[in-house]
Amino acid sequence: MWLFIGFTQLLSIMTCLLLWWFIKPKRQSVKVHLVLSVFIVNNGFLLYGLSDFWGERFNVYLVSGILQGFMFYASVIVAVLALIFYKVLKRQPRPKLLRVLALTTYAFIVSLAVFNAYSPVVHRLTVTTDKPLNKPMSLALVSDTHWGRWFGNHQIDKLVALVEAQHPDVVVIAGDIMHDTTIAYDNTNMHEHLSKLKAPLGVYATLGNHDYRGYDEEIAQAVEAAGIKALDNESVLLNDSVWLVGRSDDVDQTRLSADELLTQVDTDKPVVFLEHRPSMMEEIKALPVDLHLSGHTHGGQIFPLTILMNWFSPLNYGTKKIENTQFLVTSGYGIGSVPFRLGTRSEIWMITLQSAKS
Repeated sequence: MWLFIGFTQLLSIMTCLLLWWFIKPKRQSVKVHLVLSVFIVNNGFLLYGLSDFWGERFNVYLVSGILQGFMFYASVIVAVLALIFYKVLKRQPRPKLLRVLALTTYAFIVSLAVFNAYSPVVHRLTVTTDKPLNKPMSLALVSDTHWGRWFGNHQIDKLVALVEAQHPDVVVIAGDIMHDTTIAYDNTNMHEHLSKLKAPLGVYATLGNHDYRGYDEEIAQAVEAAGIKALDNESVLLNDSVWLVGRSDDVDQTRLSADELLTQVDTDKPVVFLEHRPSMMEEIKALPVDLHLSGHTHGGQIFPLTILMNWFSPLNYGTKKIENTQFLVTSGYGIGSVPFRLGTRSEIWMITLQSAKS
């Protein structure tokens, strides 16, 4: 809590300085009102957020902080450009133009962050296994949908259309299906929209950490009611040729080890392992798993976390082959706690699994 209190005060000081430069207040009363307003508003958001720590109210506090962080990004960009034009190119200072540029840059950063969050793209990957497979199988990977107040029916419809256009054989969802609860899902009738997500060989999902915050049974039931099979430490044979193994999230104290789960399957056939987090890569790489699919990291979601997260995760985002296992960590389709992505973009992955022997 003290961390957020201190961070909020630093953020308030930064915002005051930036607004002071932008407005150029002359009268003492305006200066006082500016400072007081920023501190009162920021600490108001802080108290509102802490009243529902890590809940919906706290997300509002995070949005406020991130929007101010984007002000800092805009100021850095404008400062660098000003340095180039005024010091390097020896141009005459134009303060008004600089302020217009600052406002335009800020608007661009916010717009880009919202666009990245709500405009998904499709990435593709081909994985070749040494195990026999009569014909290639296509899988659509979706993760971290976080269905909730800020990400609902419109984005579900967009996901359904996006998946239908790719014609996958199977769809897999790597956890964090909903944002903590089923409240928004139920209140806005998301079931009617999610039940349209289909594939010839089925739609399968595992639960993520946000699905285990007291509503795991309700979320699993809602998913099953929408025609999506929840794989809770179990496996299914797809088209009599590929094993799909699903494991619950790290927070589930009863979950099985990957080695235990593989005793359920014939590892002479291709094995696709689905779970929420990429935290157990060391465990997986030593096993006969051909493809490991996960999400959770959001790829960092917002710069500079897109870089810093690389220090805390064995694979923050993208693909990596280790020994005989191909790992894929998606940045996810949804937005999590805040409706912004900067340095990442909402996405799904289309994976083609094929055999080198075919």
